[in-house]
Amino acid sequence: MVDAPSGTASVRDVETRLYRVPNEESLEDATQSFDTLEVVALLARDDEGREGLGFTYTIGRGGPAIQRFLDDEIAPRLEGHPVAPRSVRSTMRESTTFVGREGISEFAVAAADIAAWDLLGKETGQPLYALLGGSRRSVDMYETDGGWLQYDAEELVANAETVAADGFAGMKMKVGSSVDRDIERVSAVRETLPDELDLMLDANCSYTVPEARRLASRIEGLDVTWLEEPLPKGDYAAYADLRRRVDVPIATGENFYNETQFRQVLSRDAVDFLQPDVCRVGGVTPWLRVAELAANSGVAVSPHYIEPLHAHLAALYDNVPYIEHHSTVLDELVEEPLTPDDGRVTPPDRPGHGISFDGDRYLVSEGS
Repeated sequence: MVDAPSGTASVRDVETRLYRVPNEESLEDATQSFDTLEVVALLARDDEGREGLGFTYTIGRGGPAIQRFLDDEIAPRLEGHPVAPRSVRSTMRESTTFVGREGISEFAVAAADIAAWDLLGKETGQPLYALLGGSRRSVDMYETDGGWLQYDAEELVANAETVAADGFAGMKMKVGSSVDRDIERVSAVRETLPDELDLMLDANCSYTVPEARRLASRIEGLDVTWLEEPLPKGDYAAYADLRRRVDVPIATGENFYNETQFRQVLSRDAVDFLQPDVCRVGGVTPWLRVAELAANSGVAVSPHYIEPLHAHLAALYDNVPYIEHHSTVLDELVEEPLTPDDGRVTPPDRPGHGISFDGDRYLVSEGS
């Protein structure tokens, strides 16, 4: 496990905020339409007046429930606690024992964990990657924003041309409407992308096992880097069986909410790429554990979304080939968004994670 010092300060007070950021257009995958990003922030101030920002997010609903959980369960336990992220993580999870360690509770714990790491970085004067023992370096990205399910083949081709021109390492597109339509769209994109660029497919847990096998058999000659979440989440045995029967690499993990779920797919040899999301898996602390589990198993990690944090974390590991450049809705809230340069991004050199919000126009409520 990556080592890090504990701080000498303690958390003095906590504030929560709920933001709601609309999309310019509705974005569709096989299971939902995404038109609003809800971001729940936790501001933890230490006894020296420093402020750590933690946050988590939902797609359009559930934000008020997370904020209420933070206000009622997390904030009272965080106030007075030493700025020691791993201890914060452990203490906050004690609050979730009898309400389940998935979904709302892990989103909330993630905000506290991220805030603690940010505070510790500011106390020690180190950016997050350095605090964790890494060195500052740029990280490759692949593009997701041009691949949504509402785009037809012609629109996808235009988006693929932009992805190539902007220097990204690859493009991810959504599938799951029907196998025939998927093949038409995937073929058009693969013909457009240069051979050296990767092409990833994301089914968003929409296929049955027979459908996933049929799709996999028809894309074997299209040089697909991975087929992501073809089956419902949590069916680890089905994922293992599918991986044994097809030649296309399998990716999953963005909808896993704790380390145990990642251990399940790794122990079954059911995955080629793990995709932990720092806000869904419970924060920086468990994300690091997942990355190390993957490294020890010889499995690649390519995290889901939240590139301002994942740029720090990816710099620590050789088994992270790239991170995702997702919808830029989050950028509307961030004071200094990370901007890809020729398809790569470099974590900020400011103490902590370097993220601050400038989104009062999107503020819905304040708490704690």
